[in-house]
Amino acid sequence: MIDAVPARRGAIAKSLRLVYFPIVAMRSSAIISTMKDQVYEVIKENILNGHFAPGQRIQELQIAEELKVSRSPVRSAINELIGEGLLESIPNKSVMVRRLSEKDVLDAHEFRLLIERYAIAKAIELLDEGIAARLEGFKRDFLEHSRYEDVQEYFKIDTAFHDYLVATAGNSIITDLLGKVSTWLNPFRFFALSSRTRFVDSIEEHTSLIDSILRRDLEAALSICTTHLSKVKEESLKHLPSASARA
Repeated sequence: MIDAVPARRGAIAKSLRLVYFPIVAMRSSAIISTMKDQVYEVIKENILNGHFAPGQRIQELQIAEELKVSRSPVRSAINELIGEGLLESIPNKSVMVRRLSEKDVLDAHEFRLLIERYAIAKAIELLDEGIAARLEGFKRDFLEHSRYEDVQEYFKIDTAFHDYLVATAGNSIITDLLGKVSTWLNPFRFFALSSRTRFVDSIEEHTSLIDSILRRDLEAALSICTTHLSKVKEESLKHLPSASARA
């Protein structure tokens, strides 16, 4: 059995304090079955929830010590995350969380807007009892996690909702491509929800979008989607490091 990650001193321990699935007796899990997979999930979660910030160096040895594992699974997990674009290897500077430029964020959001508008149109076209039930379920989840204290769980619901919309379109290539782009943007999306005002607005935008889809009101749904993603883009840009910090 693998010991739980202790909430103790050290930068990584502090970073891991809000991870919901650290290395805790998961070796026999059918979902996360290897040590590398477990370490990968811990590091990835800390990137996506913003605890490992863009530009932060990832210390292989320190992570291995904090998680009480050897360096080999940490190294393998880091290499996989580099391949996914969440981490980047910098010559003579080790490995750090990928930093997006302003153009990266703008390009990614433009792509996301195109795909999600397409997905909404397909969801309305294909709307049946099964899709309607799932959307109603998402609406309940959003409303049940409308307290700011629930922001981390809300973020997971938000991500699952947008993933479901795109998956409903049935195009696996689009789903895979958007998944990669969204993964790059997730830390900035999470930072954006640090604003209580943005958090409250986000709930209204999501529930209104669901209602529009259920009414088969394409025009309203696309308008809400455009407004929502525009606000996400604006908040994402606010959390980019300054030019001097990136230098």
